[in-house]
Amino acid sequence: MFTKKDQSMHSLMLSLLIVMLAAVSAPVQAKTAYISDEVNVAMRSGASNQHRILKFLKSGTAFTVLGNSDDEKYFEIELADGKTGWVATENVMDTPSARDRLVSANEKLGQVRQENKELKNTAAELRADVKKLKSEINTLQNERAKLSATLEDLKVTAANPLMLRQENMQLKASLSKAEANAAGLDKENQQLRNNVAQEWFIIGGAVSLGSLIVGLILTRINWKRKRGSWGDSY
Repeated sequence: MFTKKDQSMHSLMLSLLIVMLAAVSAPVQAKTAYISDEVNVAMRSGASNQHRILKFLKSGTAFTVLGNSDDEKYFEIELADGKTGWVATENVMDTPSARDRLVSANEKLGQVRQENKELKNTAAELRADVKKLKSEINTLQNERAKLSATLEDLKVTAANPLMLRQENMQLKASLSKAEANAAGLDKENQQLRNNVAQEWFIIGGAVSLGSLIVGLILTRINWKRKRGSWGDSY
């Protein structure tokens, strides 16, 4: 008959056995790796140098690691086209080759420069928009100041209707007085025109009368001279 201690040991051994079986049966988690900076690396059909070479892989070739050999000197790999094989672990690295990293870095640098150029253009456009907005704000502020002044004038006018009425009456009185003065000036002007016409009529009459008298005098003088010359002839 088992004791409680034996039962505990039995349960512990059973648990350890289950864990070990699970660890052995669990598949190796696939990861991405790369061929090292060697020029060409052989991919073989098995995990040794005696196995047939399936193809040569260039430096930087990416693949998926499916597992490793018992001595951990070879990785079982799968290429992007689905082909599988084995490569030596010494020719595998976890990061892309330096050449590929340089190409990628140059591409990223070109993208960053292009983005920087676009950002500069965007910044210039934004500065132009800000300048335009400032100008519009200044214009609106000036218009607001004018409207505020007009509003204040309207407030003053609305607050003093009696003053406005008195000013209106004074303006009407001034207008009536100005109209009366204008009428008086028109009357005086007409009177002056009449006086000037009368003066010119009198002057014209005087000139005509003078001309008549001078004509009569000259005629009489000429008649006396003729008569005297007749007396002399007798």
